[in-house]
Amino acid sequence: MIRIITLLVVMTLSLATTASTTDAVQLKPSLNYYFDQSIDYDDQIITPQDVLGHQVGEWHVRPDQSLAFFNALAKSSSKVEVKQIGRTHENRPLITAYISSPENIAKLDEIKASRSNLQDYQGPTLVWLGYSVHGNEASGANAALLVAYRLAASQEPWIQELLKNTVVMIDPMLNPDGLDRFANWVNRYKGQQLVADSDSAEHNEEWPQGRTNHYWFDLNRDWLLLQHPESQARVEHFYQWRPHIVGDFHEMGTNATYFFQPGVPSRQNPLTSQQNFDLTNEIAKYHAQALDKLGASYYSKESFDDFYYGKGSTFPDINGGIGILFEQASARGHLQESVHGDLSFPFAIRNQVATSFSTLKASLELKDNLQQYQKDFFYDWVWKSSQDPNKAAIFTAQDKGRLQELLRLLNAHQILVEQLQGDRRFVNKFYPAGSSYVVKFKQQQYGLIKALFEARTEFNDNTFYDVSAWTFPLAFNTQYQLLDKKQLQGLPLVPIDNQSDGQLMADEKAVAYVIEWNDFRAATALIRTLKQQFIAKVSNKSFSLPVNGELKTFSAGTLVITVGNKLERERLVELIKRDILPLGINVYGADTGFSQQGIDLGSPSLSLLSMPKPLLLIGDGVSSYEAGEVWHLLDTRVEIPVAMQSAADLADIDLSKYSHLLMVNGRYPALDEKQLERLKGWLNNGGNLVATRGAVRWLIDNKLVSFEVLEAEQSKSTHKQFAERDDAFAEHIIGGAIFQTQLDNSHPLTYGIELDTLALTKSGTTVLKPANQDFVTVASYTQNPLVAGYSSQTNINRIKNTPAILAQRSGRGTIIMFNDNPNFRGYWLGSMRLYINSLFFNGAL
Repeated sequence: MIRIITLLVVMTLSLATTASTTDAVQLKPSLNYYFDQSIDYDDQIITPQDVLGHQVGEWHVRPDQSLAFFNALAKSSSKVEVKQIGRTHENRPLITAYISSPENIAKLDEIKASRSNLQDYQGPTLVWLGYSVHGNEASGANAALLVAYRLAASQEPWIQELLKNTVVMIDPMLNPDGLDRFANWVNRYKGQQLVADSDSAEHNEEWPQGRTNHYWFDLNRDWLLLQHPESQARVEHFYQWRPHIVGDFHEMGTNATYFFQPGVPSRQNPLTSQQNFDLTNEIAKYHAQALDKLGASYYSKESFDDFYYGKGSTFPDINGGIGILFEQASARGHLQESVHGDLSFPFAIRNQVATSFSTLKASLELKDNLQQYQKDFFYDWVWKSSQDPNKAAIFTAQDKGRLQELLRLLNAHQILVEQLQGDRRFVNKFYPAGSSYVVKFKQQQYGLIKALFEARTEFNDNTFYDVSAWTFPLAFNTQYQLLDKKQLQGLPLVPIDNQSDGQLMADEKAVAYVIEWNDFRAATALIRTLKQQFIAKVSNKSFSLPVNGELKTFSAGTLVITVGNKLERERLVELIKRDILPLGINVYGADTGFSQQGIDLGSPSLSLLSMPKPLLLIGDGVSSYEAGEVWHLLDTRVEIPVAMQSAADLADIDLSKYSHLLMVNGRYPALDEKQLERLKGWLNNGGNLVATRGAVRWLIDNKLVSFEVLEAEQSKSTHKQFAERDDAFAEHIIGGAIFQTQLDNSHPLTYGIELDTLALTKSGTTVLKPANQDFVTVASYTQNPLVAGYSSQTNINRIKNTPAILAQRSGRGTIIMFNDNPNFRGYWLGSMRLYINSLFFNGAL
């Protein structure tokens, strides 16, 4: 395999020979190396080297350098237009470069407008090439500069024909924040003599690495979930253009070769058509030809699948396009040893360039097939919706905050949702007017609707590259069901009212102000109140009080904000109007503290609330994904400042500064007896420890809790053949399925949750033994817990009726344990409520 190429003085020949490592590390790549041929260029078009000061591949490009090049390229060429489509968390621009003929560039807006009628579209083919959604898979982001330059400057006849018939959209850096972390890391350790040693610092990033975005989320899982500005901007742009092909360029392990789709046939999502697979396979022939020419090894139809629709290569498949995943073996720096010999960064870039152009060549030669496929796609889904016995989905929840977030996502995916105008009951489930919503299946996005609302538990293949279920109404803990034609017929439906501000229902003599906890946004309202030094309490029992002369009943979990004098009341009212009502939260003024039913407002059954001061343990051994989910939740949704320290320093941290110690999935250091006593002392003095997944086992192993792990029985030999090994391994894995739990709705951790069941995303097979004491089990898996996704019957039997969430007192403090991840990927708002409660209601335990 070619790894490093010698730079020739005369650049007229294709450079395809393998040089020795000694020679190669001293030499630099050229344009002819990357394109494997000599090409005539328009010398008026700026080159990457003009902007960078070096050839692509000598150093890792930073986001600011990439942005500078694309802006300069657009200024020098009438074939290029660059537009900003959004900004990242760190405020870096997200750009798209549109490259086509000058005539097409001049009418980009007209072409985009014509995409509103997909059935009659007659314009150019639309190809979107997206690079390096994982910031430390950087060969794609560097290749993007070369691809754009060749398209803009090349005089090749086939390129001119391509641009006449195609609009190429290049997203040169899908994750600028992660790319910046990685580029600075590897460039920092690059010397004049390249080091291939895989143990060298250059090839081993510090935690959390550059893969993820600012909050340590994997943006290649966020295309459906839309929790981050990068994904929100990108998906909005996707729906504006509906590209025929989307290329998604990644890297994989250094000892691998090159992968392009199609993936494993048996692991394709059943909602994706065979035509999609066949067309992807036809395009794959172009990739094979391009890589064969370079002498580069490759493979397809193995390792990777097309099941979860939240990835850049699968999201297009359920939206009328052809999504293609590319995976290049990674140098993770500038030069790294591999089983195939030393792997150079330029070599990785060249392969990404080659498959970028093979994609474009396929788009030109298969233009009619691609455009007809997309037209047929939407026609077929309309027909399929007419054959579906289910005609709609209906959902509701008392929690308006969760509903608004679910509605936001559906709207962002161009799914039409209508509001129920009159009360209805279906199969003993009540759906009230105003807070119930209906999604009809007969619409353009029917395929995606099926993907979001189905709860599939049977699969052709039990091996999954990612999660096997992501059912949206379960994630948001809504009551929902599917409706047949008869149930849908005659439903009084109206367009959704735009979200309005909450209302302040109080007179000027209110003695206290009351906020119900049954809205996800109430936690934000509480934090904004506490930040302004007002006294807030939570009621642990229900009560009824007059509000503006009318009796209103409030359930346990209600917030009560007391006021001492007129000036304090005026300041609180100002805060309510400015910071709380815009959240959509209603605030009630109590006419008196004397309850007509239940407790009075001075009751000891109201617990004082204080501003949480959490410490999140991070660093080596800790899951950056799950740490990032906690940080993102508390920082952006609840508005709690989050301190972070390294888990490795746990023994030496002064915990007295913090109210909560947050431990997510990971490996934590062993503590000696003295260090454990210090931790117990902090708990006994009122500290609160919240643990999820692997951290739960750490608590058990260190005997900080009295609970136990239910160990799996050793499997016995059944004399299976070697060919059955993968399926046998899959039997023991839960990669991401949805399990149902039964809640103790009287427990303070369930305040604000109206249903007595809660769905959790489960990854891993750790099971806890049932608790041998009362009042500590907050949620248990049900008798038949699997509601969506894959799990073997063996695992289902182990999990059923076991604890999912446990909470116990430890002196004046508490220890709360989630056996699963309640904050999964930032969108699982149902179980997030309990995690949020664990930061406020410890005193009520």
